[in-house]
Amino acid sequence: MNAYGYIEVVGLVPAVEAADAALKAAEVQVVGKENTGKAMIAVIIKGEIGAVRTAVNAAEEAVNRIGKVVNTNIIAKPDASLENLY
Repeated sequence: MNAYGYIEVVGLVPAVEAADAALKAAEVQVVGKENTGKAMIAVIIKGEIGAVRTAVNAAEEAVNRIGKVVNTNIIAKPDASLENLY
């Protein structure tokens, strides 16, 4: 694992769409989801950096068709202690 990717969306249906699009676009794993407040949900994925970039981009495109993306982020080469979060 070389990267984490996050996509924060408004609503559960867009979160499921984001996870589905990410998994179909690249060889990544969905690590979890977090409710970030006010109906916002962050979907967290991990994998190789190129795969994570591809997955986050695909998820963002998919969600933009049906809902609202609040934020995305990719953390390349995360510190080993981040593994303890998920």
